[in-house]
Amino acid sequence: MRKCYVIVLLSIVLCGCSPSSIEENPANNPLPAKKSADSTLMSESVINVSNLDDFLFREDTYYVDTREINQWLEEGHVAGFVNIPFYQAIANIKTSTDVLYSFDRIRDAGGNVIFSLGEPGSFSANYEESLSIINAIFPKDKNIIFLSTAGVEASYLIALLIQEGYDGSKLYNAGPFSNTVGNNVAYRDFKDAKYLIRGNNAYTLDYKINFGELTPKK
Repeated sequence: MRKCYVIVLLSIVLCGCSPSSIEENPANNPLPAKKSADSTLMSESVINVSNLDDFLFREDTYYVDTREINQWLEEGHVAGFVNIPFYQAIANIKTSTDVLYSFDRIRDAGGNVIFSLGEPGSFSANYEESLSIINAIFPKDKNIIFLSTAGVEASYLIALLIQEGYDGSKLYNAGPFSNTVGNNVAYRDFKDAKYLIRGNNAYTLDYKINFGELTPKK
């Protein structure tokens, strides 16, 4: 049954535990506008580690952590975020059928690069159901704020969503959770990280995502 595919993929999503003293943020105030609607870069994001806590727990916003599952468990996470591991479930550079999409540089007949690696247009679906799953996981009617190891996975995922028709002005790359990059401080190292959930490196999770119910693209 094809209905199984959404359940199979969603079973990898881990919900963030929330501290007991959560302060609800009002959803009637719009999020700050992006400087460039289709920007995927954390360096250009108006929502970042230093102000992220001011924009959490809103009904009009979905929160996604794109790191690998064991990073989520061992390094910790931000309350209110769900874990959807980009490289293990959504897309990978290697042509493979164990992720929804593959991505690469797209060239024309003359060998000239049309779309660079990780740009909108560089992703190709591995399954007939890939887009349906993306639409089931990522709501089009909400803002989405992304975190990742160092801002890269979030950038790629935003590019994929833009390619698949999402409004780039609603997609925010809040930057790194764990690896500091340049002037971008990692959230878990940010001294005022109010909603940090500490990780536990005493255990790891062995998991495999089953794509057996999907229809490979020919």
